Amino acid sequence: MLAGLAAAFYAHRAFLPIDAALVMVGALLTHASVNAFNNYFDYRSKIDVKTPKTPFSGGVDILVKGMMKPSEALTVCLSTLICAALIGVYFLVRLFNVLLPLIVYGAIIIVFYTPVLSRVPALSEIVAGSGFGLMGLGVYVTQTGLIDAAGIAILIPITILVALLLFLNEFPDAEVDRIAGRRHIVILLGKKGSAWLYVAGEVSTYASIILAVAVGAAPLPVLISLFSLPIAYKAGRLTLKNYNRTSDLVPAMGSNVLFILSTITLMACGFAIASLV
Repeated sequence: MLAGLAAAFYAHRAFLPIDAALVMVGALLTHASVNAFNNYFDYRSKIDVKTPKTPFSGGVDILVKGMMKPSEALTVCLSTLICAALIGVYFLVRLFNVLLPLIVYGAIIIVFYTPVLSRVPALSEIVAGSGFGLMGLGVYVTQTGLIDAAGIAILIPITILVALLLFLNEFPDAEVDRIAGRRHIVILLGKKGSAWLYVAGEVSTYASIILAVAVGAAPLPVLISLFSLPIAYKAGRLTLKNYNRTSDLVPAMGSNVLFILSTITLMACGFAIASLV
C-alpha cells in the first residue's frame, strides 16, 4: 500500500488521505478474508492436521484444536469479505471502468483460491502474487484514477515478490499438498528445480525494478531497493543448500520474508525521495 501511495504522489502529486485510509482498511480486510477462507477450507480437507508446522508455513491450529467452530470461521470469512466489498463499491462509484476488473479478480481469488485455484497446475503462486500486486496498483488507481507506467512499476515487482513468499513456504508442505490434490510449482517441478526457480525469481525482481528505472517508469532513487540484495542472497543460498530439509530451510524462509518486506519498503522510500528532490 505504501509503495502505491508513494508512486502516486511521485507521478501525479496525488494524495487523498481519506481514500488512502479506506483502501488500507480494505486491503487488510481482503487479506484477512482470504486467509480465513484458506484456513476454513484447509480444515475441511484435513490438510492442517497433516502439514508440518514452521513459523512461516503449515497453517494454523485454531479450528483443528476446537478454539473456534467452523461456522464461526465461515462468519469471519464472509463478514470481512462483505466489509471489503462495501469499500470497493465506494471506489467503484467514482472509478468504475478502471477498478471493476481489479475488484472482480480480487473477489474471485479470495473465495476460490484454496478450493479451486490451488488445484490448477502452477497457478497458485501467480494468483497470490498478482493479488497483492494488484493491491499496490489498486491504491495507486484510487489516488490517481489511472493505470500508467508508474503503477505498473509497482505491480510487477510486488507480484513477483509475494509469489516468492508463497513459493518458498510451499516447500515444507509439498507432500501433504500433493496428496490433497494441489498442483503448485514445487510439486510439479520438484524441490531442487524449484530452489533454482526461486533464485531466478529473486533475480527477476531486481531486473523488473532496474528496467522500470531504465525506461522512466520509476525514478532513479527507487534503485535503493537493491540494498536488499544481501538478504536476497542469503535466502537464495540457504534455499539451494537446504531445499529438502525443512528444519534447515526455516532460516531461508525468514530471510525471504525480510527480503520481500525490505524490498517493497525501499521501493516506497525511493518514490518518496524522488518526490522531494
